[in-house]
Amino acid sequence: MNALILAGKKDTGKLENCNKLTNKALLMLNEIPMIEYIVNALLESKLVNDIVVVGPEYDLTPFLEKKVTRILESTDSIIGNVRIGLDYYRDDGKILLLTSDIPLITGEIIDRFIKKCEQHDAFFYYPIITQEAIQKKYPETVRSYFTLKEGTFCGGNMVIFSSPVFDRNKELVEELYHNRKDVKKYISILGIKFLTKFLLKTLTIKEIEEKAAQIVGYPVKGIPIDDPEVMIDLDKLSDYELILQAINQKIPNSSS
Repeated sequence: MNALILAGKKDTGKLENCNKLTNKALLMLNEIPMIEYIVNALLESKLVNDIVVVGPEYDLTPFLEKKVTRILESTDSIIGNVRIGLDYYRDDGKILLLTSDIPLITGEIIDRFIKKCEQHDAFFYYPIITQEAIQKKYPETVRSYFTLKEGTFCGGNMVIFSSPVFDRNKELVEELYHNRKDVKKYISILGIKFLTKFLLKTLTIKEIEEKAAQIVGYPVKGIPIDDPEVMIDLDKLSDYELILQAINQKIPNSSS
């Protein structure tokens, strides 16, 4: 499977301003840019072929030139950047899409997700994990959760999809991205019935999958996973401190 990393967003949040950055992907963690951790994880994967990054080519080349297949110059549009990556691959095969701010993932985590997706026939796969599993491993982290009939979950920052899904639903994808922190917005797109069931906490994963498939025109599958690292993205100072601590805890093990 080919991998596409989105690293084109120019951020002006507090974390970026404090570190004098114009792109969050270049935030240093132990003198290594954050995006390089994602690339290294993909290189460790046994199921990933090419790695393409859409981002600021001039800034990323010194770190990634010898590690990835291509660095494609990004735009200011998240949808435009996805399109750039898909145009490069020029096929209808499934693509592994990742954000550039989940540096705790590993090759094994990526392979587990891909293998779970391979068990289902769908065009879009989205990882979900229970709140209990996240807080058990990272009790101090603060995430955005949503409650369904089956339990309370968090979504991840790594998906698998086929290009026809994107081509047919570009406007919807852009709306979902801009409201990615607002679960009620997601549910409202599915209709008032689903919003009501969501508020009553009686909505099921299967109901969401079936309705989403009707909207996008292709099968959609939520993939339960056991790896909180897919959900631990870096948006604020507390995330930075948590991630840096987790990375430092791994260092002695990797050298033994």
